[in-house]
Amino acid sequence: MVITWHRDWEYSSGTIKIFFTLIQFSSFFIKLSAEQPGSFWQLTDLHWDQRYSTDGDPGSMCHESEEHNLLSSAKSDTVDYMSAGQYGMYSCDAPWDLIEFSIRGMAENSAAPNFIIWTGDNTPHVKDPSPDWSVIFSSLRNVSNTIRKNFPNTTLIPVLGNHDVFPEDLYPAEAEAFYHAYLTDGGWNELLDKSAQECFGKCGFYSLQVTSELKVVILNTNLYNEPNNLTRDQDDPCEQLKWFELQLKEAQSKKIKVLIAAHIPPGYFERWIGPPFFNPGQNDRYVQLIQIYGDVILTQVYGHTHTDSFRIIADNQSQVKSVAFVSPSVTPWLHTGGVNPSLRLYSYDLDGVKDYWQYYFNLTGMALKRQTVPKWQLLYQATVAYGVRDLSPANMLSIYRDMLRDPKVFELYYFYNTVGHVFQECDATCIRDHICTISHLMVNDMQSCLDGKHILFRNDPAMTTHFLNIVQRAKVTENGSLILMLFLSALTLICIVIATTIFVLRRRRVCNSRVRASHEPLSPRPRQSDYCPINSQDENA
Repeated sequence: MVITWHRDWEYSSGTIKIFFTLIQFSSFFIKLSAEQPGSFWQLTDLHWDQRYSTDGDPGSMCHESEEHNLLSSAKSDTVDYMSAGQYGMYSCDAPWDLIEFSIRGMAENSAAPNFIIWTGDNTPHVKDPSPDWSVIFSSLRNVSNTIRKNFPNTTLIPVLGNHDVFPEDLYPAEAEAFYHAYLTDGGWNELLDKSAQECFGKCGFYSLQVTSELKVVILNTNLYNEPNNLTRDQDDPCEQLKWFELQLKEAQSKKIKVLIAAHIPPGYFERWIGPPFFNPGQNDRYVQLIQIYGDVILTQVYGHTHTDSFRIIADNQSQVKSVAFVSPSVTPWLHTGGVNPSLRLYSYDLDGVKDYWQYYFNLTGMALKRQTVPKWQLLYQATVAYGVRDLSPANMLSIYRDMLRDPKVFELYYFYNTVGHVFQECDATCIRDHICTISHLMVNDMQSCLDGKHILFRNDPAMTTHFLNIVQRAKVTENGSLILMLFLSALTLICIVIATTIFVLRRRRVCNSRVRASHEPLSPRPRQSDYCPINSQDENA
């Protein structure tokens, strides 16, 4: 009896040990699985122009016109003539061939991402006429269907852009019928689950739990867009900021991470400093939320600018709380110069973004027939290009420091900024604007930076010195430009004065001539006796 009990106990003890060993192995593999990096594509700013034509005028968004057809037929034999290409031109928005080629390129380079973030702007920058709702919804359906065809088993996360509405930029608040149309007419009800649809239908923002430990929060930052006069006077349109903070608080309490995706980023455009993208009050409040809850934010991804850059958000103690990545566009169009079409693939884990691969399509190479077969190429891998292990906030700050200290690092960043299509040199003012934009997102901070006070490095004498050197050179450049502008203005004024003086003198001379002519006495009619008689030789004879 005792022996039997002892054997049973040994058997039970062995079973328990095996059971706990299996649990430990399971925990190990679950943890290992969680630590394995995932990946996602970002596809942004396609700007498909349904009126694009290879017979179109590159000076008029590659649209056809009778005048251009006559001109192009006359110039087609000249050496310097360049027609609109099959895959686009720098001065035009994207043809469908480029859109389809881009999505195929994603699948060819990484066919099984965890998800795809599609950050908006699918219609062109045209006003002749502006794309109406039929163009907008057909663009959304065609693009989403093409993505799903190439990625049938991948979650597609759509985001509204400021060019996905008619008229452009004008998104209303509290207009459920308006936003529900994107689900029904735009076909996004096939992309979002019921919970996401319900939230999206209120004002175009929603969240999506992609794993048990990661939530993607999709924001409609078009509500804060400065040109949107429908919401300009509202403190918190649709109470999106309130909802956003609740999402961050919930993630904090559940100890999960949040990935923020939106079309328009906070802060400023690095190439041409103007007003912030958001209305000032909403801009600063948005940035403050990032500062407060930076510990739960995995990363932020945006589009809108068509350029390649990043943003560093630090708190008042100069501690970096979060990094935002601004991805370049598929469309080659830019206000000036243009960019090469691009695609971006991110690698991530729960600690943050590990790396990204920036792909590009060389339009110049195609136009000059350097390559006959169109293909997507790797422009750079971020960690390799900048010499860091990953893209953590600390390492992104390190890259940013290198940009100030080492001109070669800034030149590399600037080359990537327009995806390898550099169309103008970057002087000291240009460098200062990029440096300020990356780390000064709040309104007063940006003004301080432009005036020469770097907020992030205020307690770092060495970095402050590097920055002041750039600012001083920028002032010299700006003063030189100002002197040149004043000189040209003065020269123009002198030319106007001289031309006016000449005009007045000529006018006066003409008037004086007319006056003199009017005061001269009229010659009397000649009398017969005034004529001297001429006798002909015949008469004398």
